[in-house]
Amino acid sequence: MKLIYILCLSMLLSGCSWFGQNEVTQEDPSANQPVKTSEMKDMFSYFDQQGLEYDNAKDMEVVDINAHEGKAFEYQGNPVYLYRMNMQDEKISSWMKEIKNSGKVTINQNGTDESYDALINGEYLMVTKQGTDLNKLSEAFKKYE
Repeated sequence: MKLIYILCLSMLLSGCSWFGQNEVTQEDPSANQPVKTSEMKDMFSYFDQQGLEYDNAKDMEVVDINAHEGKAFEYQGNPVYLYRMNMQDEKISSWMKEIKNSGKVTINQNGTDESYDALINGEYLMVTKQGTDLNKLSEAFKKYE
C-alpha cells in the first residue's frame, strides 16, 4: 500500500512539472536583449587593443557641456579631449550633428571662443587643436563600435 501511495505521489508531483512546461508565459522581450552600453573605459580598452599609445589620461569635469564622461590625454605629444555625450538631450544631439557635418567645434575658454577640430562617433566627441594629425588614433576612433 505504501508503495502505491509513493508511486501515485511521485506521478502527481512529476505531472505538475509536466504541466508547467506547456505553459506560455509572457516575458518582457527587452529583458532578453542585451543592453549595449559603452563607457569611456571601454573606448580606452579598445585603444589599448589597437596598440595605440597615449599618455597622461585623466578624468575631466563634464557638467558644463552635459556629457556623461570626459577624459583628457596626450597622443604623440598632442592634447586630446574625449567626451561621451548625453545624446538624450535634444540640444546636445543637435549640436553633435552640426559638429559631425563641419568637423569643427567652438569652445569658449576664459571668455574667448576658440575653434577646434572634432570627430564624432555615436555618442563620443573627440576634440583636438586645429590641424593636429592624430594618425592611427583618428582611424581607430572612427571604427569603434
